[in-house]
Amino acid sequence: MREEDSGTVADNEREKTVPTEEEHVHALEDVDAREEQTEDEASEAGPSEVELLNAQIQDLQNKLLRAHADFDNFRRRTRQEKEELSLYAGAKLVTDLLPVLDNFSLALKSAASTGESDGLAKGVDMVFKQLQSVLEAAGLRAMEAVGQAFDPNLHEAVVSEKVEDQEPGIVLEVLRPGYFLKDKVLRAAMVKVSE
Repeated sequence: MREEDSGTVADNEREKTVPTEEEHVHALEDVDAREEQTEDEASEAGPSEVELLNAQIQDLQNKLLRAHADFDNFRRRTRQEKEELSLYAGAKLVTDLLPVLDNFSLALKSAASTGESDGLAKGVDMVFKQLQSVLEAAGLRAMEAVGQAFDPNLHEAVVSEKVEDQEPGIVLEVLRPGYFLKDKVLRAAMVKVSE
């Protein structure tokens, strides 16, 4: 009888350790329910690590795009400044030579009015024209001011005169010529303006 009892006890213990199919299904459902509960608690607690990393990646991509755009703008500005610098590199020299040009012009007027020797006047005229052509090749051109409306960007009014048949604000006479260097005003013209 003891053998029978020991067999029954072993069967009973085996039955206790091996779950039935129904118990197995209930256990799996409990595990699934616990996993869902953990996921819900995690989503209520805040963003997951993956979401944080994705946000960081997006932020870094935006910063990279902005840096790329800033660099393109910097490169474009630098190129424009370099082109402008090369266009107007001789501006200082040309500006320094303008008084020389003015003095040559005055010398020619003086020689013509006093009747000085023709040889000297012709020599001064040749040097004046040569200097003028060199400066014109560098982009210098004289302003046409007489008869035009006064423009403070182009003209410097030093004298005004009342003229009956002239409307006010018209340039009557150029006292010192003004010049452009390429498309910029190098020196404003000194003028007499009608009142």
